[in-house]
Amino acid sequence: MESSDTNSLIQKCISGERAAQKRFFDLYGPFVKGVVWKYFDDPASAEDAFINAMYKIFSNMEKLEDQEKLLSWMKTIAVNEALMIKRKRKRMDQTEVISEQVKEMSTHPKYDLDKELIMNVLSQLPEGYRSVFNLYEIDGYKHREIADILGISINTSKSQLIMAKKKLRELLVNIGFDLE
Repeated sequence: MESSDTNSLIQKCISGERAAQKRFFDLYGPFVKGVVWKYFDDPASAEDAFINAMYKIFSNMEKLEDQEKLLSWMKTIAVNEALMIKRKRKRMDQTEVISEQVKEMSTHPKYDLDKELIMNVLSQLPEGYRSVFNLYEIDGYKHREIADILGISINTSKSQLIMAKKKLRELLVNIGFDLE
């Protein structure tokens, strides 16, 4: 969709045009859902976070200052909503902080894995590992930002990422992937 079309659609949504709001939802809902769903293994919680995120997006659309950054803005809202739902449900795992001297595990070249398989393996990670892994590896946040978002220390963020990678390796080896 061209920038001018997007701007027009946003303005129509702000003015309350139902057809425009439906078109916006149809166009951008799958993106927001994709951001949110990777944080949950529980479909009901994922759906709650998705609906809350879309509500906030529609409710705050007039506050979007740079419409060129629409996707980034929506992603931020979606991630925050997912994490808020998780905090409310108090299902975050806490792990011990690993010494700063521990070196991060090296990652292997990317494998051409099927999306369903990846989501299945990620869903097997403990909640805390999965949240940090998603924020760092998939969404591109830095450890300082992750620490602020999750209310944990930077060292905890780093250690959970290391442990998430270790656990992912174990899970992939268990299903037959040769990572050596």
